[in-house]
Amino acid sequence: CTDNLWSDQSLETDPDLPPGWRKICDSLGTYYWHVPTGTTQWQHPARTTSPGGHPEADGEDVLQGRHSAKDRPIPSPMASLTRRPSLSWHGGDIQHSVEPGSKCFAVRSLGWVEIPEEDLAPGKSSIAVNNCIQQLSNSKGQGSAGNRGEGQDLVMILKKDTMSLVDPLDRSLIHRQPILNIRVWGVGCNNGRDFAFVASDKDTCVLKCHVFHCNVPAKGIAKALHEMCSKIVAERAVASSRLPRAATLEPMATEDLPLQVDILEAVRQSMQTYEALYIGSLPVPRAMGMDVLNEAIEKLTRRPGRENWTPSLIYVSDTAMRVHPAQ
Repeated sequence: CTDNLWSDQSLETDPDLPPGWRKICDSLGTYYWHVPTGTTQWQHPARTTSPGGHPEADGEDVLQGRHSAKDRPIPSPMASLTRRPSLSWHGGDIQHSVEPGSKCFAVRSLGWVEIPEEDLAPGKSSIAVNNCIQQLSNSKGQGSAGNRGEGQDLVMILKKDTMSLVDPLDRSLIHRQPILNIRVWGVGCNNGRDFAFVASDKDTCVLKCHVFHCNVPAKGIAKALHEMCSKIVAERAVASSRLPRAATLEPMATEDLPLQVDILEAVRQSMQTYEALYIGSLPVPRAMGMDVLNEAIEKLTRRPGRENWTPSLIYVSDTAMRVHPAQ
């Protein structure tokens, strides 16, 4: 496992700490982490105070107190967790639990912000992702309630075709993201340890830009993602070559793959747009074969009522095709 910083030496117990606090020793020095809220501070916390100097409260009360009703965060897979037992993170255990070829990185979630589809257009995505990184990295540590999901220390595991985010204390799964569904990723231009990716929320279909601060240069994550994308597409090309000719789809060329990100050259899927008229649909006997497609096209185009065909826009990317009525 690459860059595993969650060892027994970095997470230390301290009998003088209040409930929910952990002592952290790493390359930054020695500081204290309040597990329920994700708050960190340099000073040794007193037993009678919670983060911010207020009387100690239960973890869920602290979370509720940090967000007013107006600014309450939308639930997110990477939102701060409720109180859980403080379990030691054994570096050797995670190394043995991941498969060969997997990579993991210690990261801290800075939160996520919603991003519109038009901001991912060619020439705009790099600026949009960098703005998200700047917005969340500049507000970290200021207790902003608008940073949804901020303050959680995580381990990012890249394995085969999936990115997983795991809690470093009990190794529970926080979020799983198919790599090919990531629309954009990038490294902050002002801080080489800030990393972000954009993906659609599986429940709301809202595009979210998730931002992380890494304990190591973030270009390592970008490089690993690029390598895994290349491997996934190569494997798909081999599998496609074994299908019958009528069922074979055109494989993605290697030049269409995302490039390694260095200074926020944001990686994006190439998106193409086509104007079309939507004719309709009809059932088919099977889901493959040019003969099936040609027969369906012929039946639909022979139907009367061409004036009822709907003007539409077809959006085609490396991994998806979407059809929307033309505005």
